[in-house]
Amino acid sequence: MFVPDVLRSGGLGVARWPRHARRLVLSALVGVVAGLGAVFFDAMLVHALTWLVEVPMAWARHGIAFQPVAPGMHAPVVSWIIIPIAGLGGLASGLLVFCIAPEAEGHGTDAMIESFHLRGGYVRKRAPIIKFVASALTIGSGGSAGKEGPIAQIGSGFGSILASWLKLDTADRRVLLLAGAAGGIGAIFQAPLGAALFVPGVLYRDTEYEFEALLSCIIASIAAYAVFSQVFGRQALFTPGPVHFAMPVELLPCLIFGVLCAGCGYIYIKVFYGLRDYFFNPLPIPRMFKPAVGGLLLGCVAWRFPEIIDGGYVWIQTALDGKMLWQTMAALVFLKIVATSFTIASGGSGGVFGPSVFIGAMLGGAFGELGHALFPNLVVNPGSFVLIGMGGFFSGVAKVPIASVIMASEMCSSYTLLVPLLLVSTITFLLLPRKVTLYEKQMDNRLASPAHIGEFARGILSRMTVGEAIRQRPVSVIAENMPFHALVKAVTNSTESYFPVVDKSGKMTGILSVNDLREVLFDDSLRDLVVAKDVATAQVARVRLGDSLETALDIMARLQIDELPVVPDDRSDEIEAMLSKQDIIDHYHDCCLI
Repeated sequence: MFVPDVLRSGGLGVARWPRHARRLVLSALVGVVAGLGAVFFDAMLVHALTWLVEVPMAWARHGIAFQPVAPGMHAPVVSWIIIPIAGLGGLASGLLVFCIAPEAEGHGTDAMIESFHLRGGYVRKRAPIIKFVASALTIGSGGSAGKEGPIAQIGSGFGSILASWLKLDTADRRVLLLAGAAGGIGAIFQAPLGAALFVPGVLYRDTEYEFEALLSCIIASIAAYAVFSQVFGRQALFTPGPVHFAMPVELLPCLIFGVLCAGCGYIYIKVFYGLRDYFFNPLPIPRMFKPAVGGLLLGCVAWRFPEIIDGGYVWIQTALDGKMLWQTMAALVFLKIVATSFTIASGGSGGVFGPSVFIGAMLGGAFGELGHALFPNLVVNPGSFVLIGMGGFFSGVAKVPIASVIMASEMCSSYTLLVPLLLVSTITFLLLPRKVTLYEKQMDNRLASPAHIGEFARGILSRMTVGEAIRQRPVSVIAENMPFHALVKAVTNSTESYFPVVDKSGKMTGILSVNDLREVLFDDSLRDLVVAKDVATAQVARVRLGDSLETALDIMARLQIDELPVVPDDRSDEIEAMLSKQDIIDHYHDCCLI
């Protein structure tokens, strides 16, 4: 990976540029590289599918005349060979991932989310490369997985590595991480705006965005889309033909369809993680071999139903063209759920966006065709529900109600169905419980993210008082005239770390810690002369009951101490309690969990 030396700190000193200028330039650079990555990844997948699946199965991608006679399409006679092909692909992917970069396991979007929240945006250099190859092996051998996970990890990996190489701070690294993911997804799905909204939004289960990264994601997505379009041309991923929506007649079917999407999404997620937790994880074999088991199981399904191979985009287009029976599409909904779970839940490498789009499209197609057959006056345009399902279903399972609508519209190059898409997406998002999501690493909101806990904590702590956080426990006070030998005994027998020193009237005159004793402890000549007042710190930092916890933490940070004496608001020398950092943390969490 090449970056001009002049960009590096010490050349043009990128780290010293104004933040907006720095992010503008680097986001564009990351977008270009993400676009190139999308080009190579897409080309690699085409060749892998051709030589690993289509040629052995004598099955040309566009050469099938689809004439279904039953709920499923019977595969060609030689298609049994998909079973060993998928198994070997899973084996190769598993060995590569678990021996070199275990973080490349599963769907890469979760890895990107985890890196943002928990790792400061850091990605190991080897991870994007391993993800690139492992995903090509998994999907190229027939795995039921999508492109968004791999390309998200590839693009975000470059953004993270570039930020680390240029010695940028954590905030910039997180932004470039997201910019790279947005660029890759926007390019490979030809949905630049949708991707720019998807990446900052998929970090959270609530309808929140990483606003600081939004402009960088847009810039990177535009740059990546421009590169990708230059190679493959500007064309929609799907061509839905004329789609219509009868207002307000079809609002009721859309309401019902939104409920159906939520129910199917719930089943999808429970099956996906249920197979992982209760089947693949307990298998008494090394983890590196479990993707091979998943591949073999997938191959058994694909033997009879080859529609579930890859992302299934050919079959989505077939559904949009109105050339599939509703029984076929209904069957493929559940077959795709099982096939995707076999592929990715076993540890295979790939994304879940593509399969989710497929499931939503088939669900919408089945609903539209059946609804039109039963209630032609209500479901007037059955084909429109294929496109509505693509965006509506994913909005709930991924918790991205706005981005999914834009992405579905961009992939079909049509905003005609924007209103029903918004309606179905909103219903699906609201009905699915917050914790039921395809992306386990999502945080509930920005407050829950370790990436923002500092800024939010300060705001909350400024409204909390010291009096609310102190714990009722005895304070170990030391009389100022206590002899040194008695002082040593009192301190060593106590579990406390800080000891207020008081005079005969109980007023605080100082404070001491174990460290204060060390200067005198080994000087025998002073032991009989020193009393507690002599070793205590006279200038005592203290907080009042009415002070904010933010103030208390600032004092602790400045003095590098862990506890402070607490005094009443109107008397600064009367010890009330001791406040520790742990007291503040406990009170903060108690309040946030209510």
